[in-house]
Amino acid sequence: MKLLFRRILVGFLFALFGLICLVGNLVFIPIVLLNLQRFKIVENLARDMIFISWRSFILATKFFKYLKFEFDGYENLGKNSQIIIANHPSLLDVVFLISHIRRANCVVKSSLGQNLFLSLAIKAANYIPNTQNELLLEKAIKVLKNGECLVIFPEGTRTKDEIKFHKAAFYIAINSAKILTPIAINMQPKSLKKGESWHNTPKNLISYKLSVLKSIDITAFASNRANPVRVRELYKMLENLYKKENL
Repeated sequence: MKLLFRRILVGFLFALFGLICLVGNLVFIPIVLLNLQRFKIVENLARDMIFISWRSFILATKFFKYLKFEFDGYENLGKNSQIIIANHPSLLDVVFLISHIRRANCVVKSSLGQNLFLSLAIKAANYIPNTQNELLLEKAIKVLKNGECLVIFPEGTRTKDEIKFHKAAFYIAINSAKILTPIAINMQPKSLKKGESWHNTPKNLISYKLSVLKSIDITAFASNRANPVRVRELYKMLENLYKKENL
């Protein structure tokens, strides 16, 4: 009976998220059709709408006791030319981060560009689709050099068995960021993993802990070395850091 109730609750929350997205689309449709997102003020409006609506959704999941969460230190996020990286255990990770970092840019899964609920929001907010590698690098480097804060999941997709980073995020950081801030996301019990059905939910309350780890000053990191070497060293450093977090 408890599991049945949890599945009904998950269904309700997914429907709520879909409704929030559809209501937002009433604003995003004219923005995208008229290409108004090219203006910074409109881009900021779209990102503020996503920030507020996704924060409301996260609070709803807490109110209905689907999950509980801790996210200490998020007030230190959102700085100019800051790249934020995180591991990716579940479907909700990006919702947590974007709902706590106002006006952050984000690298998102390319297939979401065809998603009925999310595609217009992604276009209106000028989020970066994870498509061709060179185009991704070019866009990500540009937004960081322009002073934006960028959220990226170096695994590229949700964690399956163990954390395995790609080097693209660290190349972007070395070539354009001023600060790199890692976030460790711990979720117990595991749920909403890659390849797992949304209704396959645990019986008990899900506990999220998002830990903002010590930032790295990229401008000073191995500054006497060539950039390709700096990328490799940063990659190894962060890989070891996440291993120590036992995620």
